[in-house]
Amino acid sequence: MTTDPPPARRVLLLAGCFADAGPAIGLAVALAARTRAALEAVLALDPRAVAAEGAQIVADGRPTGATLLLSRERLSLAYAADARAFRSRLDRVAAKSKLRASFRIDTGTLPDLALGMRQPGDAVILAYRRFLPLRGPVIALEDEVDGPAARLATELARMLGTRARVLPADTPPEALDPMPLSALVLSRATLPAPARLAALLDTARCPALLAPDG
Repeated sequence: MTTDPPPARRVLLLAGCFADAGPAIGLAVALAARTRAALEAVLALDPRAVAAEGAQIVADGRPTGATLLLSRERLSLAYAADARAFRSRLDRVAAKSKLRASFRIDTGTLPDLALGMRQPGDAVILAYRRFLPLRGPVIALEDEVDGPAARLATELARMLGTRARVLPADTPPEALDPMPLSALVLSRATLPAPARLAALLDTARCPALLAPDG
Protein backbone atom coordinates (compact mmCIF):
# COMPACT_ATOMS: atom_id res chain seq x y z
CA MET A 1 0.00 0.00 0.00
CA THR A 2 1.36 3.42 -0.91
CA THR A 3 0.52 6.79 0.54
CA ASP A 4 0.73 10.20 -1.00
CA PRO A 5 3.77 12.24 0.06
CA PRO A 6 3.07 15.12 2.44
CA PRO A 7 2.72 18.55 0.80
CA ALA A 8 5.94 20.45 0.23
CA ARG A 9 6.86 22.81 3.02
CA ARG A 10 8.90 25.96 2.70
CA VAL A 11 10.56 28.51 4.93
CA LEU A 12 10.68 31.80 3.03
CA LEU A 13 13.20 34.37 4.23
CA LEU A 14 12.71 37.89 2.89
CA ALA A 15 14.96 40.87 3.59
CA GLY A 16 15.38 44.33 2.16
CA CYS A 17 19.13 44.43 2.83
CA PHE A 18 21.92 42.25 4.18
CA ALA A 19 22.05 44.15 7.48
CA ASP A 20 18.48 43.01 8.14
CA ALA A 21 19.01 39.52 6.72
CA GLY A 22 22.13 38.64 8.71
CA PRO A 23 20.55 38.14 12.15
CA ALA A 24 17.61 36.16 10.71
CA ILE A 25 19.51 33.67 8.54
CA GLY A 26 20.41 31.38 11.42
CA LEU A 27 16.81 31.38 12.61
CA ALA A 28 15.53 30.54 9.11
CA VAL A 29 18.02 27.70 8.67
CA ALA A 30 17.23 26.25 12.10
CA LEU A 31 13.50 26.39 11.43
CA ALA A 32 13.85 24.80 7.99
CA ALA A 33 16.05 22.02 9.36
CA ARG A 34 13.69 21.29 12.24
CA THR A 35 10.58 21.19 10.05
CA ARG A 36 12.34 19.48 7.11
CA ALA A 37 11.31 22.32 4.85
CA ALA A 38 12.92 23.84 1.78
CA LEU A 39 14.56 27.20 2.46
CA GLU A 40 14.07 29.98 -0.07
CA ALA A 41 15.67 33.39 0.51
CA VAL A 42 14.69 36.58 -1.29
CA LEU A 43 16.43 39.95 -1.36
CA ALA A 44 13.62 42.46 -1.89
CA LEU A 45 14.37 45.49 -4.02
CA ASP A 46 12.09 48.22 -2.72
CA PRO A 47 10.54 50.09 -5.66
CA ARG A 48 10.35 53.20 -3.49
CA ALA A 49 14.15 53.40 -3.48
CA VAL A 50 14.24 53.35 -7.28
CA ALA A 51 11.58 56.06 -7.34
CA ALA A 52 13.80 58.22 -5.11
CA GLU A 53 16.59 58.29 -7.70
CA GLY A 54 18.19 61.73 -7.82
CA ALA A 55 17.33 62.59 -4.22
CA GLN A 56 20.00 63.68 -1.77
CA ILE A 57 20.67 61.39 1.19
CA VAL A 58 22.83 61.78 4.28
CA ALA A 59 25.96 59.64 3.92
CA ASP A 60 26.81 57.27 6.77
CA GLY A 61 30.12 58.05 8.43
CA ARG A 62 30.44 61.44 6.76
CA PRO A 63 30.55 64.82 8.47
CA THR A 64 27.18 66.10 9.63
CA GLY A 65 25.26 67.58 6.77
CA ALA A 66 27.27 65.84 4.03
CA THR A 67 25.06 64.27 1.36
CA LEU A 68 25.37 61.92 -1.57
CA LEU A 69 23.28 61.90 -4.71
CA LEU A 70 21.17 58.75 -4.90
CA SER A 71 21.78 57.39 -8.40
CA ARG A 72 20.64 54.25 -10.18
CA GLU A 73 24.26 53.14 -10.43
CA ARG A 74 24.82 53.61 -6.69
CA LEU A 75 21.64 51.67 -5.92
CA SER A 76 22.64 48.85 -8.27
CA LEU A 77 26.08 48.56 -6.68
CA ALA A 78 24.61 48.54 -3.18
CA TYR A 79 22.05 45.86 -4.00
CA ALA A 80 24.68 43.75 -5.78
CA ALA A 81 26.95 43.90 -2.72
CA ASP A 82 24.03 42.99 -0.43
CA ALA A 83 23.06 40.10 -2.68
CA ARG A 84 26.61 38.66 -2.62
CA ALA A 85 26.85 38.96 1.17
CA PHE A 86 23.35 37.57 1.72
CA ARG A 87 23.91 34.54 -0.51
CA SER A 88 27.38 33.84 0.89
CA ARG A 89 26.18 33.85 4.51
CA LEU A 90 23.10 31.78 3.62
CA ASP A 91 25.16 29.14 1.82
CA ARG A 92 27.65 28.84 4.69
CA VAL A 93 25.05 28.49 7.43
CA ALA A 94 22.84 26.14 5.39
CA ALA A 95 25.82 23.91 4.57
CA LYS A 96 26.56 23.44 8.28
CA SER A 97 23.03 22.09 8.72
CA LYS A 98 23.27 20.02 5.52
CA LEU A 99 20.35 22.01 4.19
CA ARG A 100 19.85 23.05 0.58
CA ALA A 101 18.89 26.68 0.22
CA SER A 102 18.00 28.84 -2.76
CA PHE A 103 18.40 32.58 -3.23
CA ARG A 104 16.92 35.10 -5.63
CA ILE A 105 16.23 38.81 -6.02
CA ASP A 106 12.72 40.19 -6.45
CA THR A 107 11.15 43.64 -6.59
CA GLY A 108 8.53 44.78 -4.10
CA THR A 109 8.04 45.82 -0.50
CA LEU A 110 8.47 43.12 2.15
CA PRO A 111 4.76 43.00 3.11
CA ASP A 112 3.61 42.80 -0.52
CA LEU A 113 6.12 40.09 -1.43
CA ALA A 114 5.45 38.07 1.71
CA LEU A 115 1.69 38.07 1.27
CA GLY A 116 1.97 37.45 -2.46
CA MET A 117 4.45 34.55 -2.27
CA ARG A 118 3.01 32.80 0.75
CA GLN A 119 1.27 29.46 0.16
CA PRO A 120 -0.54 27.16 2.61
CA GLY A 121 2.02 25.38 4.75
CA ASP A 122 4.73 28.04 4.32
CA ALA A 123 6.45 29.75 7.22
CA VAL A 124 7.59 33.23 6.18
CA ILE A 125 10.30 35.25 7.93
CA LEU A 126 10.53 38.97 7.30
CA ALA A 127 14.00 39.93 8.43
CA TYR A 128 14.43 43.07 10.47
CA ARG A 129 17.64 44.08 12.23
CA ARG A 130 17.55 44.57 15.98
CA PHE A 131 19.25 47.74 17.16
CA LEU A 132 19.36 46.84 20.86
CA PRO A 133 21.26 43.75 22.12
CA LEU A 134 18.36 42.68 24.33
CA ARG A 135 16.75 39.27 24.45
CA GLY A 136 13.03 39.52 24.96
CA PRO A 137 10.13 37.14 24.50
CA VAL A 138 8.78 35.72 21.26
CA ILE A 139 5.35 37.30 20.89
CA ALA A 140 2.48 35.64 19.02
CA LEU A 141 -0.46 37.78 17.93
CA GLU A 142 -3.38 35.37 17.91
CA ASP A 143 -6.72 34.92 19.63
CA GLU A 144 -6.31 31.15 20.03
CA VAL A 145 -3.96 30.16 22.84
CA ASP A 146 -2.99 26.98 20.96
CA GLY A 147 -3.29 28.29 17.39
CA PRO A 148 -0.59 28.03 14.67
CA ALA A 149 1.14 31.29 15.64
CA ALA A 150 1.15 30.41 19.34
CA ARG A 151 2.63 26.97 18.65
CA LEU A 152 5.33 28.39 16.40
CA ALA A 153 6.16 31.07 18.99
CA THR A 154 6.61 28.39 21.65
CA GLU A 155 8.93 26.41 19.39
CA LEU A 156 10.98 29.47 18.47
CA ALA A 157 11.26 30.54 22.09
CA ARG A 158 12.61 27.10 22.96
CA MET A 159 15.16 27.37 20.12
CA LEU A 160 16.24 30.86 21.23
CA GLY A 161 16.32 30.09 24.94
CA THR A 162 13.67 32.65 25.84
CA ARG A 163 9.95 32.65 26.62
CA ALA A 164 6.80 32.94 24.52
CA ARG A 165 3.76 35.14 25.04
CA VAL A 166 0.42 35.30 23.24
CA LEU A 167 -1.33 38.64 22.74
CA PRO A 168 -4.69 39.29 21.06
CA ALA A 169 -4.62 39.31 17.26
CA ASP A 170 -5.83 42.91 17.13
CA THR A 171 -3.07 44.24 19.39
CA PRO A 172 -2.16 47.67 17.95
CA PRO A 173 1.41 48.11 16.70
CA GLU A 174 2.12 50.88 19.19
CA ALA A 175 1.54 48.45 22.07
CA LEU A 176 4.72 46.60 21.03
CA ASP A 177 6.93 49.70 21.11
CA PRO A 178 8.37 49.35 24.65
CA MET A 179 8.97 45.60 24.33
CA PRO A 180 12.45 44.21 23.47
CA LEU A 181 11.18 41.36 21.29
CA SER A 182 13.27 38.48 19.97
CA ALA A 183 10.69 37.71 17.27
CA LEU A 184 7.09 38.43 16.38
CA VAL A 185 4.85 35.60 15.12
CA LEU A 186 1.68 36.39 13.20
CA SER A 187 -1.21 34.27 12.02
CA ARG A 188 -3.27 34.92 8.90
CA ALA A 189 -5.92 36.55 11.09
CA THR A 190 -3.51 39.35 12.05
CA LEU A 191 -2.82 40.37 8.44
CA PRO A 192 -5.80 42.32 7.11
CA ALA A 193 -3.59 44.46 4.89
CA PRO A 194 0.09 44.99 4.00
CA ALA A 195 -0.08 48.34 5.82
CA ARG A 196 -0.68 46.61 9.17
CA LEU A 197 2.20 44.24 8.57
CA ALA A 198 4.49 47.17 7.72
CA ALA A 199 3.41 49.00 10.88
CA LEU A 200 4.08 45.94 13.05
CA LEU A 201 7.54 45.52 11.52
CA ASP A 202 8.46 49.17 12.01
CA THR A 203 7.32 49.10 15.64
CA ALA A 204 8.59 45.69 16.78
CA ARG A 205 12.03 46.09 15.10
CA CYS A 206 12.71 42.36 15.10
CA PRO A 207 12.24 39.42 12.72
CA ALA A 208 8.55 38.76 12.05
CA LEU A 209 7.25 35.32 11.13
CA LEU A 210 4.02 34.44 9.36
CA ALA A 211 2.96 31.08 10.78
CA PRO A 212 1.78 28.27 8.50
CA ASP A 213 -1.99 27.99 8.32
CA GLY A 214 -2.13 24.51 9.79
